[in-house]
Amino acid sequence: MTEFWINMYDTERITKIIEDIERYFKDLDSLNIRSVVDLKSRKNFYSLSMVLFSITNRVIDLGDEIVSANKLGMPSTYKDIFRLMYRNKFISKDLERKLSNLVFYRNLLSHEYYDLSEKDVFDVFIRISVVKEFLEIVKTLLRRK
Repeated sequence: MTEFWINMYDTERITKIIEDIERYFKDLDSLNIRSVVDLKSRKNFYSLSMVLFSITNRVIDLGDEIVSANKLGMPSTYKDIFRLMYRNKFISKDLERKLSNLVFYRNLLSHEYYDLSEKDVFDVFIRISVVKEFLEIVKTLLRRK
């Protein structure tokens, strides 16, 4: 992985984003969703959808901070943020693919919410844990400062 240029980061903003994501993961745990059947309840369905949407938005914000601070390029889409990070060796190809998939689901949650099924939302729920891997990379970078 490429050495990050820590001193260019807005560490206060990055810390706030990380705190938000961690809080959303606690909220996710408190929903106690264990299977797609739990999403038959509209309350659970909408609650989970919003928490997942919030996590993905903040991950995009976090990636954008890294791209901007390191002048990796100008992303034209949210997926481009993670492509630029991969091309510049900030994240692995596998992580880039998984985070880009989350962007796809984020777009469904925000633009196609009226067509989402319980299974669709549960699929995002299953995939969201990849964000924790990304957070660890960023936290490691902040500790090096």
